[in-house]
Amino acid sequence: MPKYKPKGCKCSRKDTVNVTLANGSCGGASPAPEPCFDVCTSPICGTPQYLTLLAPVVYDEIGINLCRQITLAADFATTYPTAESATAEAVSVTFSTAPGEAPVITPISGRPNCYSVTLQSLTVNFAVKLYDCAKRILTVLPVSAVYLPASGTADYTYFDEDTNPSSVELELYAPYGVSYSAATAADPVINYVGFSTGTAAPSQGLNMIIIPKVLSFDPATGEASMGLTIYLKSIYYSQYLIPHNGRAVVPKGSLIPQEDSVCMEFVSGGLLDREIKPLELGPPKNEETLKNECEDSRGCCCPPSPIVPAPPAGTTGSGTEDTPPAPGTEHDVEIEIESLHDPQDSSASLLDTLARLGNS
Repeated sequence: MPKYKPKGCKCSRKDTVNVTLANGSCGGASPAPEPCFDVCTSPICGTPQYLTLLAPVVYDEIGINLCRQITLAADFATTYPTAESATAEAVSVTFSTAPGEAPVITPISGRPNCYSVTLQSLTVNFAVKLYDCAKRILTVLPVSAVYLPASGTADYTYFDEDTNPSSVELELYAPYGVSYSAATAADPVINYVGFSTGTAAPSQGLNMIIIPKVLSFDPATGEASMGLTIYLKSIYYSQYLIPHNGRAVVPKGSLIPQEDSVCMEFVSGGLLDREIKPLELGPPKNEETLKNECEDSRGCCCPPSPIVPAPPAGTTGSGTEDTPPAPGTEHDVEIEIESLHDPQDSSASLLDTLARLGNS
């Protein structure tokens, strides 16, 4: 897959500064300094060097294999006479709540980071697909079977010490603990990650994944040997910096335009994709500092240039009137101030002038 490269990215901090400096002077003034950049008002576009991901991480896992016979349906040969093969997937698992049959999860004494998990009485709900000799699907059968049966139950008929015992005990490293069904923390739970609504995602704590396989199938009786691989995992959400190879390019199905219109041009064009990148919170960029609110002291445009009024009639180009001003006017003060900068004035005359100005 080709590496994704953003196109038309004009909103990054570097581009903003370059555009500002390239504008040159503003009404004769020197270029403004580098502006403050606030991602809360101007998102950064492009792709980051690293992604900060919150991912479900497997801290420990262990698996076991089980197997038992299952009857797929009554009067199987009559109902599905053309069935030749079968496959299965585990949709969901029901944990027994009966006393002595529920899973037992306990911390190991003296080893606080590890838990002992006892599994028993697991009702696995399968979706079994039946195929004919040409591998055409005939139907999907919902089938349930109990694995690890408790003594004294109807399914204990399928007990086998080697392939389907009444219980198994496993140990898992779970340093962050397990999940509970209530805030009282009285009942630890195992989350099943399957293919039904509400079970398709992992959660923090202990998780179970089951992969079934039809080991043998008898079309005459509808009997199948169903093997199970049960994975038990301790999973916690952890945050990592992940280098990546660019964004994925999504393939797009196009419609053949029947008319020349704006809508048809859009439908047959490329897919929309906003190029706002996430903040790189860690080194080397530390872009969390870009969330500072900017105080824009400049206006939205250049201020108008001051208009210099034309000199009134009767004045010279130097701004000095032809007739002398009346004594005691403001212009007299300006004349005396200007005389301060005359290099021919002596120190005594400067002190005398300053004294007269202070007494006025």
